[in-house]
Amino acid sequence: MITTTSILVAGCTDIGGPFGGPVATADLAILSLQSTAPSPTTSSFTVLNNQRTVRQVLHPDAFNTPFLVLTFPTGSFESLGGTPVGPTDSVMVVVQPSPGTYGFTLSPNGLVFGTPTPSVRLTYGQYGDFSAGTASYPTAGEYEAALGLWYEVSPGLWESVAGSGPDGLNAVQGAVTRPGAYLVAAPR
Repeated sequence: MITTTSILVAGCTDIGGPFGGPVATADLAILSLQSTAPSPTTSSFTVLNNQRTVRQVLHPDAFNTPFLVLTFPTGSFESLGGTPVGPTDSVMVVVQPSPGTYGFTLSPNGLVFGTPTPSVRLTYGQYGDFSAGTASYPTAGEYEAALGLWYEVSPGLWESVAGSGPDGLNAVQGAVTRPGAYLVAAPR
């Protein structure tokens, strides 16, 4: 059994910037949490490599409103720190929500995902603050339609997660292909 004491949520597969490369944080309209929103807390859980695992991180409100849902398909883990993760091994994963935004960090570092990759769905219907998009988009609906999942490739530089975007009403989904920081944003 392989275990890790801390995991932050971040990382994606098939990442490519729509502008031909990484985008600076200042060039993104990041979806914020409303100032009165109850902030979700860090969540740690064990994922067994031989079974599908779905975990939620919730807002601590009266309704346990979802912040994000992570899905790890059977066989998601390939290796951890260079050591192969077998079919019956497990990994302790930690998801750390990013303060004030619809973002998170996934860990442990050194975790390599196989195929199929994990996925995440961030839900912002109750507590999303669309004000960051007002300077770049004529309407809240256009800002919402442009939202996607972004992965931090180096400090302050982000690439969009290929295939990510709106997922039904008030949510963004995307692949999680590596550990690291992720956020919901649209290009400015």
